[in-house]
Amino acid sequence: MRGLFLLLATVVCTTIGAEAADPAKTGRFKVGVATVDAVDTSRDRTIPTEIWYPARTAGRDAELLTKAFPLVIMAHGFCGSRLNYEYLTTHLASQGFVVAATDFVGVTRAACDAGQVTAGVDDMALDLDYVCRTLHDATGPLATYAQHVYGAPTGLVGHSLGGGAVIAATPLDPAFIATVALAPAATAADAPPLADLSPRRAWIVMGGTADVLVSFTNWTEPFFDGLPAPSYLVRITDGTHGGFSDSDSSLSPDALAAQQTIVKRYTTAFFVKYIVKKKKFGKRLRDHDDGSVLVEAHSR
Repeated sequence: MRGLFLLLATVVCTTIGAEAADPAKTGRFKVGVATVDAVDTSRDRTIPTEIWYPARTAGRDAELLTKAFPLVIMAHGFCGSRLNYEYLTTHLASQGFVVAATDFVGVTRAACDAGQVTAGVDDMALDLDYVCRTLHDATGPLATYAQHVYGAPTGLVGHSLGGGAVIAATPLDPAFIATVALAPAATAADAPPLADLSPRRAWIVMGGTADVLVSFTNWTEPFFDGLPAPSYLVRITDGTHGGFSDSDSSLSPDALAAQQTIVKRYTTAFFVKYIVKKKKFGKRLRDHDDGSVLVEAHSR
C-alpha cells in the first residue's frame, strides 16, 4: 500500500510539474495595468501607452512589485488599438514581464473611422523605439515604470501592420533582441536586410492557414525563409488573421481560445529563452508537426 501511495504521489507531482512548465498557463504574478502618455517632443508626437506589470494586487493602477522585470512592447495592426491583445499582454505580465502596448496615432480605429490615416510603418517603428528608450530611463517621464524594467534586452510583438512595424523597429535599437511577428505585413523582400544585424537577433513568425488577409504561403512563409538563425516559424492549421487578437467573429469561442493558447505558448517560451536566457524553454521551439501546429526552426 505504501508503495502504491508513493507511486501515485510521484505521478501527481510529475503532472503538476508538467503543467507548471507549460508557458501557455497563467504565470504566478498578479497583474496591474496603467495608462500613460509617452511624449516624443522631437517629433511632436504623443503616444498613448498601456502598461501591464507584475503587481502586489491585480487591477488598475495597482502597486508595482519592488523587483524589476524585462520589457516587451506590443504593436497593434492597421485600424487597431493598444487594447486589442489583452489575452497576450496580461499573460506575459503574469509570467514576469513589463508589457507596454502603444496606440499608433494616425493608424488607430479612430483614425480609420475619421478617414484620417496619417501614419505608416516608419512612424510606428519610431514610436516603438521611443517607448523602449523611455521605459529604460529610470529618471525620465515614465520613471515610475522604468525603475521596474530590468536590463536592456527587450522583446517586440506585432500583429499585421504592427508586425511590419516591429520588423522595421528591430534594427533601430540593439535592445530589440527578440521579435515576434504575428501574421506580419511582410514579404520575402523584407528579410534580407535583417541578415547582418549586430548583435544577432532572434525571430519567431506565426501565421494561420485560414488567414485571407496575410497569406501564409505567399507572405509569412517566404518572409521566414529569408530570416537568419535563430528563427522559428509557427504555422497554425485553420488559424485566422483576427485569431491573433482578442476577438474574431469568424471563429467559435473554442477555436479562438485554441489559437490564442498557441500564441501564448510559443511567444512566452521564445521570450523566456532569448530574453530571460532560460535555455530549457527552447524545448518548446523544436521542429515538430502535430497536425494543428507546425514549428520549423532555423537554430544555427
